[in-house]
Amino acid sequence: MNHKAMKLAAALAASTAALLLGCEPPSNTVSVDFTVDVSGVIRPQGSGVSIVGNAFSLGATADKPDGDPVHGLKLRQQPDGTWRASAWLPKLQPKDPAHPLPEELVTYAVYMSNPYAPEIASAGGSPVSHTVDFTRATGESITVAAFDVPQNIVKPCVDFTVTVPANTPSGDPVYMGGDDDQLGQWNPSKFFTMTSDGAYTYSSHLCFDVGKELHYKYVRSFGDWSKVEKNADGSERPDRALTITEDVSHGDTVVKWADL
Repeated sequence: MNHKAMKLAAALAASTAALLLGCEPPSNTVSVDFTVDVSGVIRPQGSGVSIVGNAFSLGATADKPDGDPVHGLKLRQQPDGTWRASAWLPKLQPKDPAHPLPEELVTYAVYMSNPYAPEIASAGGSPVSHTVDFTRATGESITVAAFDVPQNIVKPCVDFTVTVPANTPSGDPVYMGGDDDQLGQWNPSKFFTMTSDGAYTYSSHLCFDVGKELHYKYVRSFGDWSKVEKNADGSERPDRALTITEDVSHGDTVVKWADL
């Protein structure tokens, strides 16, 4: 075990003992807030965000003193879309603040979880490392440009919202049918059921392969096309089309149903 690992093991033991005894955090530790913005990053559905670094609260272990992604600080998504969490970190006082030694710095990386992948500045780049600035009252704030994850497992998602005519019967379900397995491959008995948001509005959240040229229609009947959307004059409406390239919100409006 090297010197750095020995120091970390001792710190881990002290921190664990303090927690077990219900003691206050050591006087040289401070609470640091982390805020991460991944709104511009296409990620696998269900993936999370964490902070991994060389402190016990950031996932550092005796075997992995720079941080183990499995034990990193898990962040929670907020209503504004950012991911946040706080951690107690050791704030060491170097003899010369202008020239601190490497082991006196708290460094970390932003990781995506499920699967684990570190932040990178651009495709094919090296993992990005950050250093905690204890003088910053607002904590650490990071905007991630990309994660080092194979793009073939990343699917962009679309938040569909459709507004239906005011004469749509209250409580009627609305479905999406189209040329994707999730939409039934145009099979009326396999349409996708949308969520009613009230006030003649329905929504769905679906993820597709990058570059997918999606074709679809809205319909109120399950198993046939008797209540499919039409043009305002009642004529056949062309299939809707959307090319999927990134996470996006997409709004549609149905102007008339075939049966109304």
